[in-house]
Amino acid sequence: MKKIEGILEVQGGNVWYEVVGEGQEVPLIVLHGGPGYPHDSLEPLEDLANERKVIFYDQLGCGNSKRTTDKSLWTVEHFVKELEQLIKSLKLTKYHIIGHSWGSALAVAFALTKPNGLQSLILTDPYISTPQWDKDAKRLIDKMPIAMQKVLKEGKIESETYQEASMEYYYRHVYRFKKFPIACVKASNKMNRELYGYMWGPEEFKASGTLKDLDFIPLLQEIKVPVLLLCGRFDEATPEALEFYKTKLPKGQMKVFEDSAHFPFYTERKAYITTVRKFLREFHA
Repeated sequence: MKKIEGILEVQGGNVWYEVVGEGQEVPLIVLHGGPGYPHDSLEPLEDLANERKVIFYDQLGCGNSKRTTDKSLWTVEHFVKELEQLIKSLKLTKYHIIGHSWGSALAVAFALTKPNGLQSLILTDPYISTPQWDKDAKRLIDKMPIAMQKVLKEGKIESETYQEASMEYYYRHVYRFKKFPIACVKASNKMNRELYGYMWGPEEFKASGTLKDLDFIPLLQEIKVPVLLLCGRFDEATPEALEFYKTKLPKGQMKVFEDSAHFPFYTERKAYITTVRKFLREFHA
């Protein structure tokens, strides 16, 4: 599979990107999660590159892109501009966007600028509303063993019992696999935890950073392109939340992967890729 790497100069430093494949269908741009959790974990999306170019990049501050300590650049607005520059640099006249977790919030923020060329959005395990995320997290925690609920709600992050309860939450609602794929290990090793902590907070299930008030739900009706919502049955981005988002989207549809949490492209890779491929073929090839 042909791969071409490049560097894009943006405010604050250089952004790394890679174009995988040579297919002639409309390209797919991949927005990774985090914030600060680089593209590596999304390696299974390379399976789509036999039909179209799949474009990966690491947002400024993490992965193969320049590390920066300038927190004024750690904003939704900056990352939207970064994406705009990437599209312009690659001379893309038509493109699809797929976002994972935080990447979905970035995808929605970008779509709300009404960009030329955007054909569709695929929001995988989407974070697009902190109030909704917090509500879902509290509900999921309330389903855990009583002792674990108690320590997570007390919030003594450094304690051993808290760490054990936190890992159980992550297993149930984030990874849902015992052995980490090599690509996820690579992403974790290249993650910018300071960036993640600044924008989100120390844990998946509680926002305390600059994103704590983000809520795109009232604006979803403004997105006119088709949107595919995807999540796992046990996902921290819950099926109930996605059902609600779908009611707000003029052209929304969704699918739940029954044996997955937040990483269905690993736990149900074949079904996930088939679903995405079908969406891109039938509606926007």
